[in-house]
Amino acid sequence: MTKLLITGASGLLGANLVLEAVDRFEVTAICHKVPIRHERVEVVFADLSVRELTHTVISKAAPDWIIHCAAETNVDFCERDPERAFLMNRDMPRWVAQAAKRSGSRMIHISTDAVFEGLRSGYREEDTPNPINVYGQSKLEGERAVLEEFPQALIVRTNFYGWNAQDKASLAEWFLSNLEQQKPCKGFIDIHVKLLLVNHLVDLLFRMMECECEGIFHVLGRECVSKFEFGRRLAQVFQLEPDWIEPIEVEALGLSAPRAKQLCLDTSRIRGVLDCELPSLEDGLRKFYNLRSTSYSERIKALIGVQDHERN
Repeated sequence: MTKLLITGASGLLGANLVLEAVDRFEVTAICHKVPIRHERVEVVFADLSVRELTHTVISKAAPDWIIHCAAETNVDFCERDPERAFLMNRDMPRWVAQAAKRSGSRMIHISTDAVFEGLRSGYREEDTPNPINVYGQSKLEGERAVLEEFPQALIVRTNFYGWNAQDKASLAEWFLSNLEQQKPCKGFIDIHVKLLLVNHLVDLLFRMMECECEGIFHVLGRECVSKFEFGRRLAQVFQLEPDWIEPIEVEALGLSAPRAKQLCLDTSRIRGVLDCELPSLEDGLRKFYNLRSTSYSERIKALIGVQDHERN
């Protein structure tokens, strides 16, 4: 059975990867502050922001594939603490890539649409990135570090939502919580993205592994929508009142980091390689709804051990 190592295994993507991978792979999950537990997963506690520890852990696991999800994703925190942002988003991926190459592992590095400045839609993989905040710059330098160390690595630029194992809510969970409590919330009308359900992203990553893809790919949803429109579409699927979502422009909130506004990247490369159409927003939201009705959201939460979580 193929050995898969997942970093950042308690995060939104990492935890969903673990849950979806256990029936297909021999899984090693790397956790740092928030541990997970699963009877069919080898869980390793390690701080991969320490270079020597990264090499030791990956060498010992000797995986066939590594999916590197661990990162600092809080955009405003990155702006306030760039040193930490570059450690997590540039240096750590470099060390994982070095260790992957030494161990003979294949590697997927998860990046972001925010490597572009967001002045237009349709950025292609070969277009020159120009991030406008520390988060985007640190992720771009992470891409470059990975490819410098391991040119055969796969870089996936994406933007996703879904059911989270931790209490930190994804965008969809945040909208849903407010809507169900009938609390007013705000949705950006001037930030446009192609959001992808994390479970659909996991499926696409597994297909890319089968194809042994290399280089940079944009892996996103089919439709370009504002975050305001995303919230309203979610409300309709869950049969909630969309008017609880108030339209707002991003500058009105006075956030620490500037935000790129047009991040609907071109996805023709991944569609051509996999010979498929990407999921629509309706596909994703319907599955997001069905996953809760079939207790998937409870199963993902159960990955976080209560006693261990409290201890950390």
